[in-house]
Amino acid sequence: MTALKFEDQKLPDLDDYAKLAEQFIPGRQAIFAIVESALLELIPQGPAKILVVGAGGGEEILRLGLNNPDWSFVGVDTYEPMVELAHKRLGRTPVGLRSKVHATTIDNLAEKNFDAATCILTAHFVPDDGAKMAFFEAIYKRLKPGAPFTVVDGVGVADDDQTELLRRIWKRHAIRNGISAEVAASNAENFKKVSVVSEQREEELLVSAGFKRLTPIFRGLAIKGWLAFA
Repeated sequence: MTALKFEDQKLPDLDDYAKLAEQFIPGRQAIFAIVESALLELIPQGPAKILVVGAGGGEEILRLGLNNPDWSFVGVDTYEPMVELAHKRLGRTPVGLRSKVHATTIDNLAEKNFDAATCILTAHFVPDDGAKMAFFEAIYKRLKPGAPFTVVDGVGVADDDQTELLRRIWKRHAIRNGISAEVAASNAENFKKVSVVSEQREEELLVSAGFKRLTPIFRGLAIKGWLAFA
């Protein structure tokens, strides 16, 4: 599938982004709840430093940080307007004092030895031409040995009948949640342009990058989530 950068989409006003994402993404609240539950189960009690890859907007850090005051966060995102939005949103909450969000790529982040990492709906913007493998390797190298990594990603195969059916259901789901038919259709078309890979290929990339004990933790139409360990 053709590579599509996040910022190349027809984006809404950024202040409305979180609200619209809830309308578009099946099970979005469940994704955050499952990721938080996984980290609560796997991270030892006490201070923990969490890496958030694709942290623009600040939503993930807010969801994970509000009820977990011992956790601190370092986020990276390549789209500067979303990073600015994250700074604004986090600055209004106590979580902002425990968070840093950088406008950079993960391979340029100097910090390492994280207790956990998350990557929610970001990796499918990275093309599978060697860049996606390098992306996962860069995350792996910044984790402590055995640290948990939760990745939630769009999956699919170009022109596959099942993938196309899931894309159409995605569009219907958005319309049912109040999105106009025109906007829903445009968003569904984006799925043809992002660098999604099959579930099998995603698992192959994660294992090749060094991750072990892959465990599926979420499925919502063409979105799948895994728990893995460095």
